Amino acid sequence: MKTVARSLVVIVVAFLCGGPAFADDEAGNGAQVTAGPYGRCYAKSVPEHIYDPEGEPRQQGRTLVYRVTAEEDLLVHTYDWFAQQLFVLCGAGEDIVLVRLGPWHRGHDPQANHLALAFYRAGALQASYSTLDIAGDERTDWTGLSAYANVVPSVSHYTVFARPPEMVRVMEGDGPIFRETYFIEAQSIDGRELRFEMHSGELQP
Repeated sequence: MKTVARSLVVIVVAFLCGGPAFADDEAGNGAQVTAGPYGRCYAKSVPEHIYDPEGEPRQQGRTLVYRVTAEEDLLVHTYDWFAQQLFVLCGAGEDIVLVRLGPWHRGHDPQANHLALAFYRAGALQASYSTLDIAGDERTDWTGLSAYANVVPSVSHYTVFARPPEMVRVMEGDGPIFRETYFIEAQSIDGRELRFEMHSGELQP
């Protein structure tokens, strides 16, 4: 009887969490092209595998960053990873900002080696946040099962974002003189509003 009751709890939790209980397969990796505001630069991310192999690092491949010119586009930076989603911000010369989002992670617990998002500028890593950084290590036994509090699981994967990261433009000033500032904004499962400065990757207070 206890086994049946425990199984019912698991089924109810899966339903309440809204996870794709019967459709939990990862989409295949495909080449991605993302342009920065005004189209002055773009990134092309190419996977090494259509499906990430079990037991190997996720999202293997290359990401190439180009500046658009009147003739042949100029290759500015090359990164040794693939990402299914990127944000790009074009600066002068080689000063191009790239924000890489991690994949849909396998398992149910946030990990220090599971990438949530990372910030790159002028070819160098500025800041990186794991799913454990975003979710924290708070646990709950509300369902009778030990689980991380700030995670929404599906059958075999999980997310730490209630609202996924997006690039947001903030305008300052009036009339013909104004200043644009870009941020990455998201919301955690427990409702925290997260805002990251794009150039540094710093999480704003």
